[in-house]
Amino acid sequence: MKGKDFLALTLGFNLVGGVIAGLLVGYAFDRWLMEGLFGIRSFPFGLLFFFFVGILSGFLNVYRDLKRIQ
Repeated sequence: MKGKDFLALTLGFNLVGGVIAGLLVGYAFDRWLMEGLFGIRSFPFGLLFFFFVGILSGFLNVYRDLKRIQ
């Protein structure tokens, strides 16, 4: 498989990987705040924040790969 074909295949993986990473980091952040020293209950907010950060990073990676393909 050539370089451009491989980059085209990784577009979907970049998008999905960014979203999954954002969800995992957000969930871990909320658990850390709740069970750590702070005891703050912020369950959906950290998860949602990092979910959107994951979406943005996934689209940014897809955009960079598309520019590389051209």
